[in-house]
Amino acid sequence: MNQISFHFSEEFYERQDRLSQLVEEDIKNLHPDNAERRCEEAHEEYSNNLVWDRRFASAIFVMNLLILGGNLAAAFLSGSYSVISAFVDSSMDIVSSVIVYITVYLITHTNKFNYPRGRQRLELMAVISCSIFMGVANIMMIIQSVEAIVMGSVDPDANLPTLAIMGSAILIKSIVMVLCYSHGTTNSKILALDQRNDIITSIVAVCGAVLGDYYWPYADPIGAILVCTFIAISWFSNAFEQIPMVVGKRAEQEHVSRILAISISHDPRIKCLDHIMCYHVGEKALVELHVVLDEDLPLKETHDICESLQDKLNGLDFVERTFIHVDYFCDGCHDGN
Repeated sequence: MNQISFHFSEEFYERQDRLSQLVEEDIKNLHPDNAERRCEEAHEEYSNNLVWDRRFASAIFVMNLLILGGNLAAAFLSGSYSVISAFVDSSMDIVSSVIVYITVYLITHTNKFNYPRGRQRLELMAVISCSIFMGVANIMMIIQSVEAIVMGSVDPDANLPTLAIMGSAILIKSIVMVLCYSHGTTNSKILALDQRNDIITSIVAVCGAVLGDYYWPYADPIGAILVCTFIAISWFSNAFEQIPMVVGKRAEQEHVSRILAISISHDPRIKCLDHIMCYHVGEKALVELHVVLDEDLPLKETHDICESLQDKLNGLDFVERTFIHVDYFCDGCHDGN
């Protein structure tokens, strides 16, 4: 019991230390002397990320076309259901790359009159669309493999050209996966997830084809089922993780705490915070904040306090936009965090 208590106490203090460090960094980075520089850096970083996303998407699209041709040849040469499942996965890669490329293009070519806040939320919609499409496609392949087992139409041939093609694809995708993960944007992460799935499925496909050819024929369609089941579960799980971000999921408590710390320490004329709500409608969060000021405070001072606080909170990397409401007493009648 004492060990459990000590463990939770240790975790609590670690979280508190981390939060304190983050708040200190926030206050330093959001200081008026640094705010303009940070804003310019954030804009430049966002623009650079979009450029690199487009480059990654273009390069991976070309790579996937080449691997698709290789997997098609391997599927014909081997007649293996496991290898065919890898070909289906490669086909889905093309679709994934096209969706990501179109998404990045639409974001970078947004009509600011029709979309005054931009179309950054298309990133999440692209992730969800890819996830559902990939999952359904692999379920169809599972059905085909089960039919092959039932009908007994299994005769894989794991020849040397097939293994060479599959091995080369695994090596290339491993390198691309590392590059995508190191980039770290939403679009590059979905591409990295796709490469990771391809590597795992290709390895399982090769094992299934070899075992089916040399030891037990039904190992081949079973390998295909395992490959497609893994991919379907992975992509559906990814979709379920992203959907709450679109429909208003509450932000992490650590993020809320950082917002509270910045708001409370922003100006001594802020008497208290009446209400805070921090929630997702995309990758980043919206913040609704009610601050209480003295009722006799001049409008100019009220405006300056709230506008500077709003600019500070908008400077946080996880905040998309902040809405601040000013009140002169604390009624506490709002539902929030």
